[in-house]
Amino acid sequence: MLRGNVVLKFKSYIIIPLLLILIASAAECAPVNVKQYLALRRQYATSVPYETLKADAPSYIGKVFEIRGAMSGHYKCGDTCGFIINTPDKGSFTISADAPPVDSLGTELACLVKIGERSTCSLSDLRLVACTYEVELSRLEEKAKPKPAVQVTQSPSNLTTTSAKDTQPQYHITAEQLVGVYKRAIKRFNSRLSDKQADTIARSVLGFSYRYKLDPRLVCAVILAESHFRIEATSHCGAQGLGQLMPSTAAGLGVNNAYDPVANVYGSVRYIKGMLDRMSGNKEWSELTWYDLALALAAYNAGPGAVKKHGGVPPYRETQAYVKRVVSIYKQLCGVK
Repeated sequence: MLRGNVVLKFKSYIIIPLLLILIASAAECAPVNVKQYLALRRQYATSVPYETLKADAPSYIGKVFEIRGAMSGHYKCGDTCGFIINTPDKGSFTISADAPPVDSLGTELACLVKIGERSTCSLSDLRLVACTYEVELSRLEEKAKPKPAVQVTQSPSNLTTTSAKDTQPQYHITAEQLVGVYKRAIKRFNSRLSDKQADTIARSVLGFSYRYKLDPRLVCAVILAESHFRIEATSHCGAQGLGQLMPSTAAGLGVNNAYDPVANVYGSVRYIKGMLDRMSGNKEWSELTWYDLALALAAYNAGPGAVKKHGGVPPYRETQAYVKRVVSIYKQLCGVK
C-alpha cells in the first residue's frame, strides 16, 4: 500500500495527495487505514440510495457507493482479479480489483466501489476503490454516536436499570431472588442439570462476576456459547468444562479440575476479565465499548496473540462467528436489540 505522499518526476517534482493516489489506483486489494477510508467515503461516496442505484444503474455509471459484508470468494482469470462480498441485506456482489485479496474468506470488509460502464441493466460491473476492516469502521462510527442516557448496574444483591425515558418504578431484589432467576435460566439452557448443579453454577457465576466486576449475563453468554452449560463438555481440541478452558489455560489460572463447575466458572470469569483488561487497556466496565468486548471475546476464542497479530478480530471464520454469537446472546440476555 502507498504510505504518505508520493513524489513523481515529470518535468519537475510534483506532490500528489494520498487520497488521489488511492482513488486512482487501488494497486493492491488490501484494506486501507480506516481514517483514510472515511476520508475517501466523505469525498467520493454518493448519497443516492442503493435501491435507486440498483434500479437505474446506467444513470449512475462512475458513481461510488459503499458495500459492507463478508468476503465469500475470490477469483483470478488472466489479468482479471476480484472477490465476492456477501452482504446481510443486499445479496452478493462481485467486485473487480487490481490484485487478489490479501485476507482470508469470511473477513468482514467495508468497500467503496465504482459503478463501471458495463452496468447497463444492473450493478454488474463494480470496481474496487478502497476497502477497510468493517469491525474497525464500526468502532469509529460507534464512538461518533451520542451516548444514550442509560445506566445499568448489577451485583448479587440488586439489579437496577434506569433510563432517561423510563418512567416505570425501579425494582430491587435480594441476592437469593437473583440466584433463583439465574438458576431457572440455567436450567432452561440445560434441562439435564439437577437443581443442585444449577444452583451451584448460578451462585458461582454471580459470586465471581461480582468479585471481578463483570456483568454475570456476559459470563452466561460465554458459557452458553462454549458448552451450553454442559459440565462435562470436552471439545475436539481438548477444551474442558463449562467455559471450555484449555488445560494449559486452566493451569495458569489455578484451576486443577476444569470439570468442577465452581473451579471452571472461577477460571472462565478470570480469563474473560483478563482479556477485557488486556484488550481495552484496563478500562472500567462503564467505559467499555462493543469493540472492546469483541476484541476480548476474540482473544478468549483465538488467543490474545492472534488479536495482536491482526490488529483486531482475526479473520478466522470460527472466531468471527464466535464473537457474533456471544454478542448476540449477551444482547438477548440484556434485552438489547
